[in-house]
Amino acid sequence: MSKLCIDLPPIAPDYSGAASALFDLGGIVVMHDASGCTGNYTGFDEPRWLGSKSAVYCSGLRRMDCIMGNDQKYIDGTLEAAKNLNPTMISYLGSPVPMVIGIDMDGMAMETEMASGIPSFGFHTTGQNYYDKGASDVFVKLIKRFAKNPTVKTEDRPSDRPQKVNVLGLLSVDMGNEQNAEDICAFIERAGYEINARFAMGLSIEQIERVAEADLNLVISRCGLEAAQFMEKKYGIPYICGAPIGDGEIFTKKLNGTYKLRGIQKKEKGILIIHEQIRANSIREEMENQSDVSISVGSMYGLDSRLAREGDMDLPSELSVRKRINSGDYSVIIADPEIRKILKRDDVTMIELPHVALSGRLYLDRYPQYLGGTMTKLIQNATSIASQETQRKGALS
Repeated sequence: MSKLCIDLPPIAPDYSGAASALFDLGGIVVMHDASGCTGNYTGFDEPRWLGSKSAVYCSGLRRMDCIMGNDQKYIDGTLEAAKNLNPTMISYLGSPVPMVIGIDMDGMAMETEMASGIPSFGFHTTGQNYYDKGASDVFVKLIKRFAKNPTVKTEDRPSDRPQKVNVLGLLSVDMGNEQNAEDICAFIERAGYEINARFAMGLSIEQIERVAEADLNLVISRCGLEAAQFMEKKYGIPYICGAPIGDGEIFTKKLNGTYKLRGIQKKEKGILIIHEQIRANSIREEMENQSDVSISVGSMYGLDSRLAREGDMDLPSELSVRKRINSGDYSVIIADPEIRKILKRDDVTMIELPHVALSGRLYLDRYPQYLGGTMTKLIQNATSIASQETQRKGALS
């Protein structure tokens, strides 16, 4: 009961993140469920679904098949679809029922590949984890399967060529719209870098094959962190975490290696940002470049200690979010509009920052462009309100 949601929608699960990571690869994605999980993904968690040609199917799992374990029925159906679609790959995604009855997703994938010759994968998504875990598992598994060793050693590469980067974390659940992904990639190219691979909006098998040729990995949302750490260990590719926000000044400093964390003294009535952790961190860094207001990051999707600062918080339930935003510790809350439902204080300003992972398609028309004036105004507005509240509090004391 600890994760019971009364007012807030459920958060996008791991199978939605996995399907989103596979969306552009030209493969067949089979969600092994009775149709509810597939409907969650196509109806709520994938902004690109309407009008797309991505082959995402529901297996139509039925009660008798659960009892009898009729996996061959679903393998045969997938193979029949593959004859007509000529996919680049085939992926089986799990859901709560396959988890409970112990369906062997890897075994189904192995049989499918043996019968078809098409690269096939089984992903043990369960619906018990969040979207970033599903996407992360897909990224790592695809790199292990398709990545090729670089043909030219790092020290032998021409010094005058642009540095190649892999962009890790271009997930539609976080981006909200394709323009955000395009803006980020264009910003990186304007900074003088060549994009080697895009995980996952715009991803292709060819890009995965050449990931090891990159000089640097840019982790712009948390779902890309495990892949970056895997490539650092296997190929020696360094990585940095952060996303360009507003004018992108802090992100540019990170690219150039000149960014230094400011020591902000904690003050009363600061700002709380509840969003995807790396994006929230990046917004905080831009704010700290303009103000001395204390800023904390909260995550409803699990708080990764590798990305967290002192004072950041894991908010694993609706109840924990409700308590935190109504604690009186903050003058400004930056979060998905759905959070407004549980904010009960009149002395707190709520600034909307939609996130598909929580609100699905509800606020796509309000989704900001992360680069440009909209985010710059949001940052200025939030820091101004928090600064005024701090000054007022100081005057009263």
